[in-house]
Amino acid sequence: MLWRPRSILQLMLFGLITVVAPLCVGIFYTVQTLDELARQNQIVNQQTISLTRSSQLFESSLLDLERRARQYVTLGDVDLLELFVRERQQLLLALEQIDSTLANIEQESGVELRQQWQSLDKELRSIPEIGDEIFAALPLFQELGEGGNVFRQQVKAYVDLQLTELVSNAEDIQHSLMAMVALLAVLTLTFSLLLIYWIATPVKQIGRQIRLLGSGDMSQAISISGPAEMQLLGNELEWLRTRLDELEQEKLKFLRHMSHELKTPLSSLREGADLLAEGVAGELRPKQAEVVEIISDNSRELQRLIENLLDYNQVVHSQKLQVQLTELAALWQELLLSHQISIERKQLEVEVGGDVGSWPLDEAKFRATLDNLLSNAVNYAPQLGKLEIHWWEEENTLVMDVANSGSAIPAAEQGKIFEPFYQGVNSRNGPIKGSGIGLSVARECMQAHGGTLRLETHSELPVCFRLSCPKLEANGV
Repeated sequence: MLWRPRSILQLMLFGLITVVAPLCVGIFYTVQTLDELARQNQIVNQQTISLTRSSQLFESSLLDLERRARQYVTLGDVDLLELFVRERQQLLLALEQIDSTLANIEQESGVELRQQWQSLDKELRSIPEIGDEIFAALPLFQELGEGGNVFRQQVKAYVDLQLTELVSNAEDIQHSLMAMVALLAVLTLTFSLLLIYWIATPVKQIGRQIRLLGSGDMSQAISISGPAEMQLLGNELEWLRTRLDELEQEKLKFLRHMSHELKTPLSSLREGADLLAEGVAGELRPKQAEVVEIISDNSRELQRLIENLLDYNQVVHSQKLQVQLTELAALWQELLLSHQISIERKQLEVEVGGDVGSWPLDEAKFRATLDNLLSNAVNYAPQLGKLEIHWWEEENTLVMDVANSGSAIPAAEQGKIFEPFYQGVNSRNGPIKGSGIGLSVARECMQAHGGTLRLETHSELPVCFRLSCPKLEANGV
């Protein structure tokens, strides 16, 4: 099983180690390699300098020794013989030093060099120290000189070979260091990606759960993997989700009870007003009938506002659609009939028509949208104003305009009128002030259909709302 850090501290330590460890390995390997290369350089330099100096010293000493021998043979001076013997001994000591240097050369290229030197050493030691025999040994100096030249050339070739090998070794080391750096980079990148994954995964999980909470989805239990601190944060989010879900259920329960408690007396009020209007309690005088009509109209408006409030919460918490084929003209006739009294009181001119007979949609949500748009148009339209409702099909989408002759919506408010409970500066015509959620309900209903609701410029009327509704499958979505 792959090991995972159990806490953020372990994660940080692991990340530090994964970044520093390859760097330390690379530094250690580089130092060791460079140290070895420096050691080889030092050995080769010492050998090169020693051999070069020794070969030069041998050549000059041999010339001096030959000159001293010829001087002795020519002059026969005993002092010259003593100098000859002394210089010969010094030259033999120098040969021993050269021999010890050659003995430390382990490369195969030094074998021939050692063999040549041993031949020179043997010939040099064959030069006699007795005066009478020195004359006969003079030809040996010429052979030694030629051998010395050969030895010097071999030393030069050996030095060049060592320098070439050093350059080659340096190039090999450079390639190995580059390969090591590439390998360490891959390892570091791999560990870094693994570390990023361990850090990013729980963070993404938390972000996704927070977005779900923000969207109102309380159905999924929250479980966060990763370090202990992230898991603890996930447990806190789960507690918050549970608490929010409880509060949401309590709110819905309160709204259900409130709707029941409000609708019961409101229904009695509407029923009593209708009975009075029908003259059940006796014939009403004109002033009394006008008061009864006001009570009846405003009770209906109050009921519509209550239903808007309940519809808004229902739309927000339920996006599932019940799609069926709906007759648009018949739906509009029903809605206009429900607002007939307000339309007749204001003597509004209503123009309704469309090119589409029926359309697949959720009738309840679509009815709520149209009812709010119509109520908004009727309430904000002036006396003797005009309403224009028109719809058509465009690119497999139902498009509908609901326009009225009310005051134009200020530009500063156009981006806010669809916000819940927002009240604009334009006054609403009527004794009851609006709740400010009608357009919010309408927009939410259209978004549930996958459509839009927005303000649109009309060729004649100041205010126009345009909704678009794509064609949905009749079996629901």
